[in-house]
Amino acid sequence: MKKFNLFALLMLTSLALFLASAQPKIKAEPVDRQTQSQLQDYLKSHHINGVMLVNGKGSKAVTITNRETTNKREIVTANQLFPIASLQKIMTGTAIYQLKQQKQLTWDTSLHRYFPQVDGSDDITIRELMNHTSGLVNNDRPPFPLKGEKQQVAYMLKHLRNNHVHTWDYQDVDYEMLAAIISKQTHLSYNAYIHKTFTKPLHLHQIKDFSEVKQKEVSQPMDFAVDWHRVTITTSSDFGAGNLFMSPNNYWKFVYNDVLSNPKMIPAFYQQAKNQEVAYFGGVYFDGDIIRANGSIPGYNCCFVANYKTKRMIMLFSNNIDYLTLKSASDDILHNYMDE
Repeated sequence: MKKFNLFALLMLTSLALFLASAQPKIKAEPVDRQTQSQLQDYLKSHHINGVMLVNGKGSKAVTITNRETTNKREIVTANQLFPIASLQKIMTGTAIYQLKQQKQLTWDTSLHRYFPQVDGSDDITIRELMNHTSGLVNNDRPPFPLKGEKQQVAYMLKHLRNNHVHTWDYQDVDYEMLAAIISKQTHLSYNAYIHKTFTKPLHLHQIKDFSEVKQKEVSQPMDFAVDWHRVTITTSSDFGAGNLFMSPNNYWKFVYNDVLSNPKMIPAFYQQAKNQEVAYFGGVYFDGDIIRANGSIPGYNCCFVANYKTKRMIMLFSNNIDYLTLKSASDDILHNYMDE
């Protein structure tokens, strides 16, 4: 009887595992032609020079383009490098999550373990860096582009300060610190780790560090007050929070495959975000089943809004709008085109 019960238990366990593995992966429904046409009209009526990416078949994106310029150097395309700014934070957050899953660190791991020289580091955790409640502040910019990770980290450590107030404060330095932690924990440069973990497995061929990017590879901002020197200074000092340039299509591929297709990560982030003053964690804001993020540097603005349960997603990349217009567009996408 005992042998029979054991056999039955093993059979039931095997059946359960088979059924779990046989569950079809959820794929987003392609965005219909009518909605694509409405989004095209939105770009035109708001005079947004850029591209929107929406769900096509499977994991692929459909590109919606609007041109407010005849200058070829200012046209934004889905396969051209674009400074993703703070949209990079979800890459850094995903890398930290993976290290946590590998038990190399926890949400409660202290910053003191990696950077004891930072004032109050023993009172700052990975969790607080991930949700911008660390108390760290740094709004300085260097006069010239920083060269290499060593110089980037040194500049960050020299110019940051700790206000010892653990309330919400959106600061790039939190994710710069997380990028430096990734490097220390893995004994790889941050960029090398991103390449190994995301770029290579997903075959992302349109992603570069700011230092590798030539001006002609990027659509130029339509704001004549923004020059390339300013762009490189900004991206060089946003280590882990905006130093990467990616094509919109490559960024879509990353979010769809490594964020929306991870059944555990975003729910884990939501558990950390839901009781916070601002529902933010790991590089994204939460609004019910929606995750969203904005990226902005002088001359360039981008965002994405996605339902992490249905995988419906819309991305926007533009080089002629300001940050307030970007936020308004992100809200319009959420309320008018995400079935929310």
